[in-house]
Amino acid sequence: MNILVTLNSGYVKPLCTMLKSLVATNYGTVIDLYVAHSSLTELDFKMIKNALAGSFSSVHQIRLDDDLFINAPTKKRISKETYYRIFAPIYLPRSVERILYIDPDTIILNSLNHFYSADFGDSLIIGAKHFDGVIDSWNRGRLGIRYSEKYINAGIMLLNIKEMRKTFDEKKVFKVIKYRSSILFLADQDLINILYDGKIKTLSEYKINLDERTFKHLLKRCSLDECLEFVVRNTLIIHYNGRNKPWNSEYSGYLKQFYDEYAEGKENVISYEKGA
Repeated sequence: MNILVTLNSGYVKPLCTMLKSLVATNYGTVIDLYVAHSSLTELDFKMIKNALAGSFSSVHQIRLDDDLFINAPTKKRISKETYYRIFAPIYLPRSVERILYIDPDTIILNSLNHFYSADFGDSLIIGAKHFDGVIDSWNRGRLGIRYSEKYINAGIMLLNIKEMRKTFDEKKVFKVIKYRSSILFLADQDLINILYDGKIKTLSEYKINLDERTFKHLLKRCSLDECLEFVVRNTLIIHYNGRNKPWNSEYSGYLKQFYDEYAEGKENVISYEKGA
């Protein structure tokens, strides 16, 4: 299983927590972790390798030019490293034909093997929608998205690298950034939705991109205990997107317990039994 992460040193500890959960829930899976960065240190990589201890894994360092996206729009929560996933078809080895991109602010709850092996069909990306209803329509409208059914969250994406290489155009990426930067409110996530309009397949956000907002929708249907049991049995990846993160003391949310179990070095302590 090929996994891609992109980050700076500020996200190494959350990444290590995610990797611990990945190893625990995908035991026996051979993992090739590709780390795209411009500033990580040897100490950072030592921490990353320690988080993968006990697994069948290899860590591949991909150092990118610090000036690669110097003119790309950034915000307080969005660094230039967030753009690195876009250029994956260029810098990944030719042997990589598909890869699962995962944000560091995530937790893996169940085996990813079935998702990783999903059929792309004519698509280049498989992800989960980010918004519903009017907000989803507004996002597609402001970006001029005509063919994709949904605007996706770019935090978890299965990438069809083999096919992406055939059409990837570096000049087009910079052209969109140059002429449409004023509407790229969510930076590279907006850019990905523009570039791959009509080539994105969506899966349920309850399965691969569960966040607190989505969990609250689930709470309208069942009790808290029933919802938590549903998550343990059915959710593959929890995503702590947004400004507030579970490693901060002020975080409040129902899904923090899943992060804490791995951040504290505990495993398999959730009281609900996972389904077969």
